[in-house]
Amino acid sequence: MEHPASSVASLLRKLCEGLSPDPDGAYELALSYLATNEKVRSVKDERQLCQKINARMSARDSDKFNESYAKLKNSFVLKQRVAVLSLLLALSETPQSSESTMQLFPMPDLAVPIPAVGSTAAASSSSKSTIGSASWSSHAPKQQGSNQSLPSIPNNNSGIPFPSNDRWSERSCVRDAVLAATGVKARGSSTWPRPVQVLYSRITHLGFLHDRLKEFIDPSSELMPQGLMGEGLVTSIRDELTEYYRSIAILQSQVCEGDGGGGTLRRVCVWAQEPLHRLTWLANIAHTAHHKKGGELASCVHCFVRHGDERVATLARRLLTALTYPLLLMLTRWLLHGEIDDPFNEFFIESRSGVPIDRMWHDKYRVREWMVPSFMSREQAAQILATGKSVVFMREACADEPMPADHHHHLHDLLKSHAASVTSLGRPAEAADASDGAATAWWEAHGLRAGVGAAHAAASARLLAALTTHHHLLDHLAAHRRYLLLAQGDFVHHLMTLLQEELNKPATSLYVHNLTCTLETAVRATNAQFEPPHVLARLHVNLYPNCDGREDSGWDVFALQYRVDGPLGTLFPATCAARYRALFTQLWRVKRIEHALHHAWRDHTILQKRLRTMPEVWGLMRRVSCLRAEALRLCGALQEASFEGAEAAWAELLAAAAARQHLDRLLALHHRALDRHSIHAMIHHTTQELQSYLGNVLNETLSLRSFETTLHAGINRELERRDQLEQLKAERVSRGEFPVGSADEARDKEKRKIFQQFLANRKADLNVWARTYRGHVTTLILKLALHAEVSLQTLAFRLDYSDFYKRGDAKLHEPLTYQHKRLSEIGLHLAKSKLMDNSRKK
Repeated sequence: MEHPASSVASLLRKLCEGLSPDPDGAYELALSYLATNEKVRSVKDERQLCQKINARMSARDSDKFNESYAKLKNSFVLKQRVAVLSLLLALSETPQSSESTMQLFPMPDLAVPIPAVGSTAAASSSSKSTIGSASWSSHAPKQQGSNQSLPSIPNNNSGIPFPSNDRWSERSCVRDAVLAATGVKARGSSTWPRPVQVLYSRITHLGFLHDRLKEFIDPSSELMPQGLMGEGLVTSIRDELTEYYRSIAILQSQVCEGDGGGGTLRRVCVWAQEPLHRLTWLANIAHTAHHKKGGELASCVHCFVRHGDERVATLARRLLTALTYPLLLMLTRWLLHGEIDDPFNEFFIESRSGVPIDRMWHDKYRVREWMVPSFMSREQAAQILATGKSVVFMREACADEPMPADHHHHLHDLLKSHAASVTSLGRPAEAADASDGAATAWWEAHGLRAGVGAAHAAASARLLAALTTHHHLLDHLAAHRRYLLLAQGDFVHHLMTLLQEELNKPATSLYVHNLTCTLETAVRATNAQFEPPHVLARLHVNLYPNCDGREDSGWDVFALQYRVDGPLGTLFPATCAARYRALFTQLWRVKRIEHALHHAWRDHTILQKRLRTMPEVWGLMRRVSCLRAEALRLCGALQEASFEGAEAAWAELLAAAAARQHLDRLLALHHRALDRHSIHAMIHHTTQELQSYLGNVLNETLSLRSFETTLHAGINRELERRDQLEQLKAERVSRGEFPVGSADEARDKEKRKIFQQFLANRKADLNVWARTYRGHVTTLILKLALHAEVSLQTLAFRLDYSDFYKRGDAKLHEPLTYQHKRLSEIGLHLAKSKLMDNSRKK
């Protein structure tokens, strides 16, 4: 009896001879199909397949497989479970590549395994691997039973039939296509069929992309990016091209061995899809990176990380991790040592030269906005800037070298993330792609935010600790408020009392040393004597120069000055000192007017006791007293508003300094407190219109003091004249003479008439002054009520809480708040629209 295997082989041979014009090729193809399905047919038990798969897995993976297999059995989607399990088992038996380099492109495997039966088994088994190991030379000896041309049958998709009968024309086309994929210009035949030309053009597009990338990384071209980060991108693209060359070399060894084997044009085109996709996006990234460097270059590559295609995102992450390594080194050096090592101007922090030490924090370093990478927020860039500035400030201004151990451990996560990313780059393509999602690059948001935030907090805490402990920051902040903003009431009142006579003199007759002695006397006589020595040593007297040639008095040029140096010069720079000087001038002026009015009240009280015999001046003195009280209440309201409006800002500033928040926060709160003071003192740029109206009110208030001085002087002269007359009468009576003669009576009558005229003139002047003063106050209240600042609207209400000015002026009849103004404007627009509607209807 004939052996079953031989009978099947003979029948299969006869079947191929009857159906195919190429029986040898068809017979080998049929044997290959039978050989590939032999393993599936040999395993008839599905349970046996599962046991074999579980034997190759760990306990954890085996549990996952059993769970998935149970779902597969309950599913009606897949019918051939045995074939699926056999495929998984066959994949597990495939030997893994032990290449040391990363596989960025899929390795071509274009071989057609040709099994052998009987005497051809040994020869066929040697040809089951990839096609050929020989080079392009065609004179290498062939083995019997090696790769042969595939039959041109209708169901075969591995090749495209050519007009000629031999396969050498397709082999030539494949060879030209592989060469064109590396940028070598090959001459294609115009006689090829249209499908062949389409496939050939797809493969040759790889050469076009290859040439663009070669031009991009060529140093002689003008497209190559500059700087260390540009070199990182070029190196990454060069690695990609190296792996592409490796894949092309393997492809050449497969498709060009012997007579071509399975290396058809269609199979080469199928393999080229993945390299085509990768090179296309590499070319797109290179195109966007033209003429860019530093953080701008990183931003261009980072935009591809957010691409919807996972392959593009993985490619962009690999490139970005490589090119940002120089940025990581510069960032670490800046955060640890406060040094900028940037020879190609790639870092987003710029250092300026020639900046004095007191302006170092404000002007020496700045962030170049266009160089900040897109994976880094503006807040993080500001934190990085402040961290490095803190280290530099501690070293240069505070003469305190911070150790790297203070906050270097906060950057450990960044370096660890970069090491993990670089390690994943060195893995094979499959392992690298699988681990890219798990490995976190240093530039990704979470690690960057945590490391930079911790380093910034540590550096800022150390800097504020030095400023508050060794340089007495809190004491100097409080001293500025007490003495330059006149918050120390007993000291200011006593100093003004001591300086009154001296400051009434012309400004040209004042000397700083005399005023300094008076200042020291005021300090010793008030609670200022309990201030620390480092505070009192910085309080000085300053006289402004008379630049416009006016005859100023000492009140106009006198000022207190608080001198700071060293690290505190950063918190109180020259611009800040100018703001304090402007605030002191305004507050000193209001305080001077209030002090003058109080002094006038004292003179009025002393004089009032002597006016029992002069009833004609009682009414005028009562009215002057009322107007003085009105002006005093206005000055008091202005000072209260100035201090109460900035009280919350100062409390927040002192709390932040005590909590040792970062220096930029303190600077912002300091400027905010000065802004609040400036707004309520009406010297801010938003209150320029109010400043002129307030100046008119203060000038009129000061003129009231001049009016009272003139009035009191006239009354005192009249009182002295009458006292002398009474004394003369008493002397004459003591001598036995008549007390008053006709001449004396006529002279006394004339003097009384002149005094009456003096009082009438003073009453008229007072009426004019009252109308002018109340007109200015009304205008000021109106402008305050219409201002956008709510606190100034409140000040307007405090100045006219009893509606006194509102009853005297029709413009103040309505509640003049900002909201009412908006409602009035809305009502006006509605009235206009109704009027227009009525006109249209008519």
